[in-house]
Amino acid sequence: MAGRVERTRPDPAGFDALFRDRYPEMARLAGWLVGDFGAGEEMAQEAFARLLDRWDRTESPPAYLRTILVNLCRAHVRRAIVVRRHPPEPPQPAAGPEAGTEAMGERDALRLALRRLPRRQREAVVLRYYGDLSLAEVAEAMAITTGAVKAHLHRALAALSDRLEGLR
Repeated sequence: MAGRVERTRPDPAGFDALFRDRYPEMARLAGWLVGDFGAGEEMAQEAFARLLDRWDRTESPPAYLRTILVNLCRAHVRRAIVVRRHPPEPPQPAAGPEAGTEAMGERDALRLALRRLPRRQREAVVLRYYGDLSLAEVAEAMAITTGAVKAHLHRALAALSDRLEGLR
């Protein structure tokens, strides 16, 4: 048949020899790259499995193996960074039916107390604590200095503390 590529089976003796010779080195290398030797062993095994799939199309198996391993380590580190930046939220304990009405009352009281604040103080509180912006970001958004943001926040929190004293 024209166009059909015959796949040859990998040379088991050559692959086995490479595995015996290079596996400990590759596992250590991966362990050092990701900072976890258990994960490094798993990545070394995965690298050898991927090499086996392409054994017949590889000119330099040791070099290709190293490339596969480094790419696996990079992907592992990238995933770890993403998980660290965006940790899963812990499950919230189930609340009884009365907890919802109590929380609604507190939320309404807070909303009313925020409405009573002067506009700049309200903006500073909402941007800082609800928008989770840094002081510098709040200052930039409000087009004022960081010191002015601190002053607005101080006054606003004092006023909110006085108005919400009964909720504590």
